[in-house]
Amino acid sequence: MIANTIKLTIVARRQEIEIMKLVGATNAFVRWPYFMEGLMLGVLGSIIPIALVAIGYHFVYDKFSGKLSTFFIQLIPYSTMTLYLSLLLLSIGAVIGVWGSLSSIRKFLKV
Repeated sequence: MIANTIKLTIVARRQEIEIMKLVGATNAFVRWPYFMEGLMLGVLGSIIPIALVAIGYHFVYDKFSGKLSTFFIQLIPYSTMTLYLSLLLLSIGAVIGVWGSLSSIRKFLKV
C-alpha cells in the first residue's frame, strides 16, 4: 500500500520533478520528500494497531490479572507492556514505511 501511494505521488508530481532536475536538483534532493512520506505513512499506520492492542490488553489485564496468576502465566503490568509494545510497533511501522518508500522510489522514479 505504501509503495502504491508513493507511486501515485510520483506520477502526480512528474512535471515538478522534471523541473527540479532541469534546475539542477540532485537525486537525493528529489528522493528525500518521498522517503519522509513513506516514514510518516508507516508511523501513522502503526498508531491504530497500538491503540487497539493497548485497549484490548487493558481490558484483559483488568478482567484476568488475578485469575491467570499461575506459575507459567503471569500478565505484565499494563504500563510496561504498552510502552514496549508501542515502541516495537512504531519501529516496525517506520521500517516498513521506509522500505516501501525506497523500493517504490527505486522502481518508479527514474532520476
